[in-house]
Amino acid sequence: MSRKTLLAAGLFFLTYVACFYFRIYVVDTPVGADDSGPLLTALRQGVLWGQLYDAWGLASLASGLLALFAGGAATVLLWSFLTAMALCNYNVDLGAIGLVLGILRIVRL
Repeated sequence: MSRKTLLAAGLFFLTYVACFYFRIYVVDTPVGADDSGPLLTALRQGVLWGQLYDAWGLASLASGLLALFAGGAATVLLWSFLTAMALCNYNVDLGAIGLVLGILRIVRL
């Protein structure tokens, strides 16, 4: 395994942990629990919209295809974020396909 592969796998792990933290402490927090403000409320609604309409899964699939065929560090970073959001926000069916496509790209680094 090359150093770039380990770096990309570590990057995916960190984005997955960050997205899971975001889901637990922002999205799953009851709306009236604290005065979260308009920014967090808008973020919560955007993430929930993406969760309900499989937007995170479709974005993960598209970024996985883009990372596989185009390559580059920026596309791997985009793939990592979008796949972590898909897997953390219940869009696992399409997010898993995006995960496999991105891992195929990471192996080729």
